[in-house]
Amino acid sequence: MKERLRDHLSEVGESFDYLRSDVRNLSRYMAELEELIESYRTFAATATLSAPADRATQRKLLKRTHKIIGPPPDTLAETRPELARCEDLVTE
Repeated sequence: MKERLRDHLSEVGESFDYLRSDVRNLSRYMAELEELIESYRTFAATATLSAPADRATQRKLLKRTHKIIGPPPDTLAETRPELARCEDLVTE
């Protein structure tokens, strides 16, 4: 009986560790998204796309966006076909 209880408590402890880790990861992800959004706001307020420096900044922002949130949905089928199938199920 004590052994089973100890095993269950151990499983619960592991579950809390996973939850804690997920919350930390989510917090980091949210901070990256907030920083990215602020970068877009700053860029949108000052950008003139005819300037080469602004086009370079736009490319850097898009590259960072893809790194943080992944490619846009229209290119998802090309890069990750297994996820594109899931996306089709969600949008139908």
